[in-house]
Amino acid sequence: MNALRLVCWLVVTLLELAGAAAARPADPSLLKVSRLLLESRIEEADAALRPIESSRASDPSVLLLRGEILFQLGSYDESAKILRKAVADSRLPAAELSEGRAMLELATATAEATRGLVEQRSPSGHFVFRYRRGKDEVLIPYASAALDKAWAALASDFADSSDPQAAAPTAPVRVEIYEEIADLARVSTLTLHEIETSGTIALCKWNRLMIVSPKALLRGYPWLDTLTHEYTHYIVSRAGRGQVPLWVHEGLAKFQEKRWRGPSGGGLSPAMEQLLSTALQKKRLISFEQMSPSMAKLPSQEDTALAFAEVYTFIEYLHGRAGFGGIRSLIRSLADGLGEARAMQTAFGIPFDELDHGWRGYLRSRKTRSRTGPFTEKLRFRKPGTSKAATAEDDESGDISDPKVRGFVRLGGLLRARGRLQAAAFEYEKAASQAGAPHPLVGLKLGRTYLDQNDAERAVAALELPSEQYPDWAGLQAALGTAYLRKGDLTKAETALEAAVATSPFDPNVHCGLKAIYEQRKSPLLDQASRACTLLSGH
Repeated sequence: MNALRLVCWLVVTLLELAGAAAARPADPSLLKVSRLLLESRIEEADAALRPIESSRASDPSVLLLRGEILFQLGSYDESAKILRKAVADSRLPAAELSEGRAMLELATATAEATRGLVEQRSPSGHFVFRYRRGKDEVLIPYASAALDKAWAALASDFADSSDPQAAAPTAPVRVEIYEEIADLARVSTLTLHEIETSGTIALCKWNRLMIVSPKALLRGYPWLDTLTHEYTHYIVSRAGRGQVPLWVHEGLAKFQEKRWRGPSGGGLSPAMEQLLSTALQKKRLISFEQMSPSMAKLPSQEDTALAFAEVYTFIEYLHGRAGFGGIRSLIRSLADGLGEARAMQTAFGIPFDELDHGWRGYLRSRKTRSRTGPFTEKLRFRKPGTSKAATAEDDESGDISDPKVRGFVRLGGLLRARGRLQAAAFEYEKAASQAGAPHPLVGLKLGRTYLDQNDAERAVAALELPSEQYPDWAGLQAALGTAYLRKGDLTKAETALEAAVATSPFDPNVHCGLKAIYEQRKSPLLDQASRACTLLSGH
């Protein structure tokens, strides 16, 4: 997943909760509850608070904790009711009063933003989804399948005999899907401007996973990888008892985000590979210290992407040395309160400085998929009221920096709109030749024009390399899948169409194409594809 698209604000949460814990009264029993909340052990915090409530039900500090627990359990209206009662009590200390008011404001806003959402559990029961009826219904079967696989995989990867339930939560994990980025702003501490600037589309906070629907973006985003990324944060928070440093957290989440569909790793796009390679050559790597207290504080999106690439490769390097046994040992040492340097030495047997030196040598020897294409990937949010006819490719044509390429593309578009397909293809071919390296927009327009001409062979040739270089372009994957389907290559068609669903799942042609494939293969996924095809196409 492109790091420009994901800045998990987990560290902000940890800092906020740490500050909240500092504001708690010195009562040991309440401090224990507060600590369990900090460690993302909500069910344990709930159980620890109940006997205290039996004798101190009206204590405002107890009410404050109960309101926070209810909020983290997803009972937002009830949480707001309890918190309102707590902050109205004059006995509440000033620091806790400030904390309570902030939590009350958040609980009230979250209750309003999520009112009307429906719930559905995954087949395993490990996840419960909250979403709004309509097109987002198509997300649930795919999200359920991916997260159920991630649950099993991460339970195995992070299993620790000293705390087996940390990596295999028994209570269902809540997943909330918001229709617009404005909804994410309402239910978090982020402003709309911060979300748009940083490219934040998902959060792991307050005992739940939160994502923006792919329909809120012009080209979607790797939302299934994102869900697994955030779920990894959820597991690491529990296993590490809130003590895992930000950069280790992000490295692990990046390393595991594709775990729902296969082995760990493979988390760097060609663009991130190139960014890392360039920084290494120029000796401009970002230090781990610079990544704290949050990657969101780095000065540019490029720096953020580079930081993600660095922490990913560091975890990749550690995993290569000692596998998940070493990773689990590291998390356990951090959970026990060791600082990161001591924890690293305990887990991997050598001082952190030597690990850092070894990682840098590993970077220099690591094979990378360099890309020198002319297009810079950008996250584009759909503005409220945007016409459905205003597609991503139309909006992004201005991103073609070469004026000759841009001119060929625009002329090709005019000719294609008038049905002059051969002439349009000729202009797009000139654009591709002028661009040199594969350009996703040029390749997409050319491939679609070939499909319009019923020339699947040439369409595949036009689409394959751009699809490889820009794997998160759902339009490329959808067109490539269609081309393969017309050629009768069901295996490659299925792979491409499923990749399109994993990025932007609202194209009815994609699901209808998968339906045709599953019918021929008598796949158990046929009913799922049929329902999506019907829901999105309206028939």
